[in-house]
Amino acid sequence: MDNVNLSYNFLAPPENVFDAWVNEELIHKWLFVGPTSEIINVKIDLKVHGKFSILELEKSNNEYIDHYGEYLEISKPGKLVFTLCVPKHFRGETRVAIEISKKNTGCELKLLQTGVPKEVTEESWKKMLEQLKLTLENW
Repeated sequence: MDNVNLSYNFLAPPENVFDAWVNEELIHKWLFVGPTSEIINVKIDLKVHGKFSILELEKSNNEYIDHYGEYLEISKPGKLVFTLCVPKHFRGETRVAIEISKKNTGCELKLLQTGVPKEVTEESWKKMLEQLKLTLENW
C-alpha cells in the first residue's frame, strides 16, 4: 500500500504551524475543510492517548463527516503523531506523522500518512496544506 508522503514550506515559525494542528479555532479554518463544507465541531484532548474529533458538515448534501483519532506523540513544535479514522472516506485506522523543522525563512512540514492508499487522501492533504498556508498568512 502506498503512503502519502508530502513536504510543504511555510513562511511561519514552527510553533504557529504546530498550533494550527491542535488549536480548535485554527482547525476550523483549514483542517478537513472543503469547498462546500465547514467544520462545525472540534474536540481536542491534547495529550498522549488523548482523543480528538473534528466534525465536518458537507453542505451540498447535508451530510456529517466525522474525523477522529488519538494522539500518539506530541513534541511541540517539532512533531505530532496521531491515528486518523474517517469512515466516510476510507476503512480502518491510519497513522499520520507530522514533522516540522525550522528553516531560514519559516519552516518545512513533512507529512506521512500510512494505512490508506495514496490516491484516497493525497490530493485532499495537498489542498488542506495550501489552505493552511493561507490561514497562517492571515493569522
